[in-house]
Amino acid sequence: MRCNSRRMKWVAIALAVSASCAVLPVQAQEKPKPTPERGEALATKLCANCHVLPGGNPAAVPAGIPTFRAIANKPGQSGDHIAQVLMLPHAPMPDLQVTRDEILDILAYLESIRTDQSVQPIAPPADIAPQPTPRKS
Repeated sequence: MRCNSRRMKWVAIALAVSASCAVLPVQAQEKPKPTPERGEALATKLCANCHVLPGGNPAAVPAGIPTFRAIANKPGQSGDHIAQVLMLPHAPMPDLQVTRDEILDILAYLESIRTDQSVQPIAPPADIAPQPTPRKS
């Protein structure tokens, strides 16, 4: 059999292209832990028009809507309940379209402003616990 350098060149190119297009295994990437700082930034952006945040002006929001500190200190308050309200809001609350990670950040912020130590801490809901994100490599 005769060696055809032109054919060998095309075979080498085809192998290189197919190797570069091969599906690589997906690796899990750890997501950062929820932080009160990100939660506060989200609350300022998404919630401060209706809920008074610590240091906010009560006159600038509608009457009768609980403050963030009141939500954080409400007896029986749970991360599950807050997550449910954020995912399936009730009227007059708008649909905020928040992600799981954003909910966890908001919960971390609420926990950071909780002042009533007799109230149970706001634990992250089990059904939206942070999960590693698949990453292509």
